[in-house]
Amino acid sequence: MRSALAPRRLKSLYTQVSRQGAKFARLALGVRARAPREVQLEITNRCNLDCDMCPRLVLLKVPEVDMQRETLEAVLDRFEEAPAHSITLTGWGEPLMHHDFFGFVDRIHERFPETEIGFTTNAHLLTKRMVKQILERPIGRINVSLEELPWDEAPAHLPPARADDEDHQINHMKGDINHVARDGHPTPPKVVDHLRYLLNERNAQAARGEPAPEIRLQVVLFPNSAETTARLVDFGAELGFQAVNLVRLDVRGRPDLTRPSYEEERELIALARERSEAGGIPLGSVNDHGHILRMASHDDEFCMRLDSYVYIDVEGNVAPCCLLRGHRLGNLVEESLDSVWNSPEFKRFYGPGPHPACDGCDAFMHRYTDQSDITERKLASSIGEPS
Repeated sequence: MRSALAPRRLKSLYTQVSRQGAKFARLALGVRARAPREVQLEITNRCNLDCDMCPRLVLLKVPEVDMQRETLEAVLDRFEEAPAHSITLTGWGEPLMHHDFFGFVDRIHERFPETEIGFTTNAHLLTKRMVKQILERPIGRINVSLEELPWDEAPAHLPPARADDEDHQINHMKGDINHVARDGHPTPPKVVDHLRYLLNERNAQAARGEPAPEIRLQVVLFPNSAETTARLVDFGAELGFQAVNLVRLDVRGRPDLTRPSYEEERELIALARERSEAGGIPLGSVNDHGHILRMASHDDEFCMRLDSYVYIDVEGNVAPCCLLRGHRLGNLVEESLDSVWNSPEFKRFYGPGPHPACDGCDAFMHRYTDQSDITERKLASSIGEPS
C-alpha cells in the first residue's frame, strides 16, 4: 500500500509546487493566466443556516435556487480546450443541499479526470450515509466552516437564554449569548459528532493507501476571539484535519458587524500559528503573506485571486469574484470562455490597482484597507442620502 501511495503523493506535491510557482511568476510579472485555473461553481444558493455574517440574502440578494444539469453541461463544454486545475462546488449556500450534488461531482470527474473537485460545507448535513458517498468519490478538497465549538455548560439542545437583546431572539442555532457562534456558523454538538466520524473514516482510508480528500477547518476571525481561535486550532489537530485556514471577516456595508483591528488580527494569527505548531497541524491565511508573496503581489497592488479565477453562478453568468456576484462579465451558456476571460472588462479587474467595484475589499490582501468611510457611504446610499 505504501508503494502505491508514494507515487500519488509525489505527483500531487510536484503539481502543487509547479502551480504555485506559475502563480508566483504571474503575480510578479503582473500577467493573468491564459485561461481560468480556479473555478468556483455556484451549484446552489439554498442553505440550511442563516448566519448573521452572511450577506447572501440581505446585500447580495441571491436567488435560492439550484443549478440545472443542462447549465452544468453547457459550462463544462466551455472548458474542454482549457480544463481548470480546480472546480469548487460552492456558492452562497450549502452545496450538499443540491438534489444532484453527487451526480455533478461524478459528471465533472468523468469529463475532466485531472481537475481537482472541492466544496465548502457547514457540516450540519454530514450524516454517515453522506460521508460514505463523499469518500467513495474523487473529491480532493473539503473546507469545513466553523467559528465556535459547542457551549460547554449548556444543554445540548439549547444554549442559555438572553433576555436583554431584542434583535436576537432565543435561537439554539445562533449561539444566543455566544456572539461568535451567533454571527458565524453555529456548532451544536451533532456537528462535532459528524466531523469526528468524517475525519476518522477519511484518515483510516488514507492510512490504507487509498485516495482521500484533504479536509481543512476554515475559521473566520472575530474580535475578542483569542480563546475561541486557540480552541478551534486545538480541535482541528485533535480530530485530524489536514490543515486550518484563517479567514478575514468582510464588514463592508455591514454596520452591524465588527471585525478585529488589524493589530488584533495579527495577534490572532500569531496565536493560531503557535497552537498549530504545538498541535502539529499546518495553518494558513490568505491575509498573512510572507515577504515573497508580498513582493509578488507588489505589496497588495494585485489581488491574489484574480489572475486565474472565475465565479460562475447558477445561470452560467461569470463574475470576477464571489463577492461581486452581480457584476456579470458574460455568460458561459451563450459565450465562449475565451471571449469572456479575455474581454477588456474582465482584464481591467486584474489591475494594476483595484477596480472601482473592488473599492475597500481586502479579502485577499495582507493589509487592511480603511473600510469605515466605505461602510458609511454604502449605508447612506441604502437610505437615500447623498454620498
